[in-house]
Amino acid sequence: MLDERTAIISGKGSSFDDLASVTHKVFMQAAITGQQRGFQYFQILDDKHGYRPTYVQNAATSSTTGTVTKTGRHSTSYNETTTSTPASVTRLDKPMKETVVRFYKTGEVTPGQPGIWSVQSILSANGS
Repeated sequence: MLDERTAIISGKGSSFDDLASVTHKVFMQAAITGQQRGFQYFQILDDKHGYRPTYVQNAATSSTTGTVTKTGRHSTSYNETTTSTPASVTRLDKPMKETVVRFYKTGEVTPGQPGIWSVQSILSANGS
């Protein structure tokens, strides 16, 4: 909480998440925080979002296949092939969001006004 009515709500996802799922988590956390502090509405004052890159190293691999051919008692021939792949790096983008919200009580804002979110509506829509 920045003050009694203003909070920074942050959310992060894995490389399997998208920004929409992180946004959903942030809105849910804003609604839960508002409810816990006795507020009925909130407004987004500032919203930053993007992706955090993470890098994963993939190890090099090598495999050998071949055949052995025996002809006669002492003659043997080998035929083999080795395949190698170099080490590589994969970039994984993880969504993140940081939102500043301001909370309001009934009578302090007009419900339904653009940019004003109802705490109870968000919680009800998500089974809370």
